[in-house]
Amino acid sequence: MEYISRIQNSIDYIEDNLTTDINLENVAAKSFYSLYYFHKIFRAITQTSIKEYIRKRRLTEAAYELINTKERIIDIAIKYQYQSQEAFTRAFKRMYGNTPGKYQKKKEHYILLEKKRLNKDSLKHLNNGISLEPKIITKKRFTVIGMRYYGSNQNSEIPRLWTEFNKRIDEIKGRNANEALGVCEHVSNLSNLNKFRYIACVEVDSLGSIPKKMVSHRVPTNQYAVFTHKGPASKLDKTYRYIHGIWFPRSNFEPINADDFELYDQRFNNDKDSEMEIYIPIKRVK
Repeated sequence: MEYISRIQNSIDYIEDNLTTDINLENVAAKSFYSLYYFHKIFRAITQTSIKEYIRKRRLTEAAYELINTKERIIDIAIKYQYQSQEAFTRAFKRMYGNTPGKYQKKKEHYILLEKKRLNKDSLKHLNNGISLEPKIITKKRFTVIGMRYYGSNQNSEIPRLWTEFNKRIDEIKGRNANEALGVCEHVSNLSNLNKFRYIACVEVDSLGSIPKKMVSHRVPTNQYAVFTHKGPASKLDKTYRYIHGIWFPRSNFEPINADDFELYDQRFNNDKDSEMEIYIPIKRVK
């Protein structure tokens, strides 16, 4: 339960500071994870980003006060960290479909998002019929060469990255010809949480010449929980939600701040019968 309680500590911190300027580094610090990894866990468990969660919680509390207090709209807006009544009105209307003034007159409170209270029962919905028991292995340090992407993948840039990489994969000397890796780099000081660094790559025996517009990267020795994902890559989110929302809370392990990666071999054809492996770096909970 420590895994759950650490994330809950961050949620409690958010709740206690809805009316102040919330620093996301401080939110993550309450869980003892880096901001990068905390954001991944938080999104998997809550199915929303940290910023979106904060925004919806603030608007929910603001909506309650519009109906149940005599405070002016401008005062409520400033209280919940909006710079002006106009900015508050735009955000409120986008979520509630009405202006704060009209909402106030209707006297019907709609809860946009309640505070998350995490426990094993509250996370059961993440299972979605998935039941995976990983292999626990130690993989020694290895080197990869490939093409790096930095962004949010909003426009399917990663599939395009793989298409481009597969065209040039034969340029890499000393590679493992039977496997490809998708490495999600751990970045402790990533400023934009909606973006990440990802490398479509292959493992190499030694670091020789690096083809143009490619990069090398070294993944350190770590212990991993290795999950087998079945189905197309488009369904990966469900498996990650299971890993962070179901498996970790009931296991004797927790994720660590390090690179995770996906391994693609001859079993993967990106269809419903495909299989691939997900490597999550871990440590045993004492």
